[in-house]
Amino acid sequence: MAGEEKTEKATPRKRQDVRKEGQVLQSREVVTAISVLGTFSLLSLLGKFMLVRLMDFTEKYISALGENRDITSEYVFQIAKDIIVLIAVVCGPIMIATGFIAIIATIVQTKGLFSTKSIKFKFSNLNPLKGIKRLFSLQTIISVLKGIIVISIISYIVYDKIVDKLPEISRLFNAEPIQGVAYLGSSVMDIVMAICILFAFVAAGDFLFQWWNFEKKIRMSKEEIKQEYKKLEGDPQIKQRIKQKQQLMAQQRMMSAVPTADVVIKNPTHYAVAIKYDINKDKAPVIVAKGKDFLALKIISIAEDNDVYVTENKPLAQLLYKEAEVGSYIPKDVYNAIAEILILVYNEKGRPVNL
Repeated sequence: MAGEEKTEKATPRKRQDVRKEGQVLQSREVVTAISVLGTFSLLSLLGKFMLVRLMDFTEKYISALGENRDITSEYVFQIAKDIIVLIAVVCGPIMIATGFIAIIATIVQTKGLFSTKSIKFKFSNLNPLKGIKRLFSLQTIISVLKGIIVISIISYIVYDKIVDKLPEISRLFNAEPIQGVAYLGSSVMDIVMAICILFAFVAAGDFLFQWWNFEKKIRMSKEEIKQEYKKLEGDPQIKQRIKQKQQLMAQQRMMSAVPTADVVIKNPTHYAVAIKYDINKDKAPVIVAKGKDFLALKIISIAEDNDVYVTENKPLAQLLYKEAEVGSYIPKDVYNAIAEILILVYNEKGRPVNL
């Protein structure tokens, strides 16, 4: 029903469908938090190595300033080469690790989903009204407020840390350069760790919000659930046709077994039951076919055309039709009655009797 309120949780089928469309639960803040934490953790491990390389580079070219050297194209090329190598060695591992961490965090959240549908061009995206609507959507407003709050808290953390360390920073002018750099590095890492903790809380909150928003977006109405159930169960008309075909095929198989029967018991035209008894195979006579009205007449006709013995026994035919299924043994309470009929059939056809 159009406009029906969507109050029901999404079904597994609906979740699969929206996933195919590229819609999954994902928080960018989680990726950012993990990337920042991973990057600065790597910086803390490689900080000393990076500092040594920077100092070696600086010392090399500061020393070169005092030399009487001609500025040739080869020398300029060597400087450019050293700078590129320095950037690759110092920044390369950090850049690669950051990218790798971001990719892994995204894959974990999306469970490896790769879909091009979400990035396909749509003319509807050019609609300015939709753009304005998205601009003032709940998610956009929350994102803006979240950004303002995060920036405010980071600014406070940086200010508070710097104010606390101003006395120590002022004394660094009389310290050795290595000690000054080490202290500054330690101070920066203190600020960074405080910011990482903040990002962790922001990421947790954003993930909960994204989960709530995603679940709300994929909710279904009761009518949608009913329609999905119908699709899964199949159209009633199609199911009816399939059932009719199955019944027709079963009847054809049943009719093909009538010529192999030993006897057909009828009543006289309303019911017909075909029975076969293979002494070497079966422990009791087996119902190979049964039918009512038109089907009964057809069984009788096939039996007569194939010289199968047909006998009339109204109560026995009705009982067998109602209590025995095709392919099953005859009921135990009619063993004697069937045995008498089979003996009569075998005697008439000159077959040995061994019941």
